[in-house]
Amino acid sequence: MRFFLSPLVLIAGVLMMKYSVIITEQFSGKIDFAEKYLGTGIGAGTYTWWKLFGLALCILAVLWFFNKLPGGAATQQLSAPTSMLVQLLA
Repeated sequence: MRFFLSPLVLIAGVLMMKYSVIITEQFSGKIDFAEKYLGTGIGAGTYTWWKLFGLALCILAVLWFFNKLPGGAATQQLSAPTSMLVQLLA
C-alpha cells in the first residue's frame, strides 16, 4: 500500500509548495500563528507555512516509501530466537 500512497503524498507536498499562494487565498486564509512566528508581508507567514508543510510531507513520503520511519513493520523483532516449531505452534 505504501508504494501506491507515498508517491501521491509526495506529489501533494510538491503541489503545496508550488501553489501556496492559491491555497492561502482560496482555501485557508491567513493562519495567525504562521503570521506571528514566520513574519508578515509578501512572501512570508502563511505562504512560508504551506511551503514548510509541503516540504515535511515530501520528506515523510520518501521515508515512508523506503520504510525508514520508526515503528514500521520492519522494526518489529522477536525478543529471543525461537525454533520454527515453536513459531508454528504459537
